[in-house]
Amino acid sequence: MINQLQEKYQLSLLLLLSIVAVLGVFPFVVIRFLEHNYVAAIIDMTLVIGIVSLVAYAHKAKQIRLVSAILAIFINAGVVTIVVANGTGSFLWVYPVFASTFILVRPIEAFIINLVACLSLLALSDIFETVSLNSFVVTIIMLSMSAFVYASHGAKQFSLLETLNSVDPLTGALNRRAMSTDIQAALALAERQGVSHVLAILDLDFFKKINDKFGHAVGDKVLKDFVTITTTHIRKHDRLYRFGGEEFVLLISDSNKQPQAFIQHLRTAIKNELKTPDGQEITVSFGVASWVKGTTADTWLKRADEALYLAKENGRDCAVFSKD
Repeated sequence: MINQLQEKYQLSLLLLLSIVAVLGVFPFVVIRFLEHNYVAAIIDMTLVIGIVSLVAYAHKAKQIRLVSAILAIFINAGVVTIVVANGTGSFLWVYPVFASTFILVRPIEAFIINLVACLSLLALSDIFETVSLNSFVVTIIMLSMSAFVYASHGAKQFSLLETLNSVDPLTGALNRRAMSTDIQAALALAERQGVSHVLAILDLDFFKKINDKFGHAVGDKVLKDFVTITTTHIRKHDRLYRFGGEEFVLLISDSNKQPQAFIQHLRTAIKNELKTPDGQEITVSFGVASWVKGTTADTWLKRADEALYLAKENGRDCAVFSKD
């Protein structure tokens, strides 16, 4: 599931970077021209146009990760070029550019890009004839370490936020928010490319009796065990969501060409492995609906729910497939 919050955050950072590029770099374009330093002026102008163009493309195409990586490489190449061309007059731009790299890409990627830029400066520039190489190395290491720690901490916080935003805290299955996003993505893929998915609603049979007989703590453990067993028997591209109470939704990817056999195998596996504290088997009813043209999220769930109702009418512990 795409982390929409992180996408918006990254887009806002890209927008901020483009504003900084215009407000911070563009004045130097004018200054370089007035000083008749046309080479440096052209390089600065190329940086401004390139950054603004890439950010605009990111907002339009939503290719945030790709554009951020390209932008990180672009600005590092740009700062090396301007230092080589303009010498000490542009040397201090190295520091904000290196710090920005950690904002644009993952910490380890930023470290590698900055390392390549540093080596390029050492190889191509004569700046260190006037600037202390030792001071440069020490300050760049301190900057990179600080930025690396900050970026790593931010990445961990986003990962935690994504988990809290998409995972059911009791069972560890994905939650309804994640289900809504994934169903919409599956429908869009199906309508655009004809890639079909299968949606199933799973309901633990007579779950209330388990709670009444053994207590809610045992009932919670049964739900957790059910999720563990189910996720063990589905593939990495399939998704299990807690729909509410003892009901779950399973989104089966198109790569499964025999969904009926898959569902029956899963139902049997759950029946054999999921037990009450006194060793009684716990069965599950399935209502299954394949994608058909014109399907919406609501109609898809409704068809699966109607099939589940028939499964319960047929005595439970079975799977009913929608005929639509």
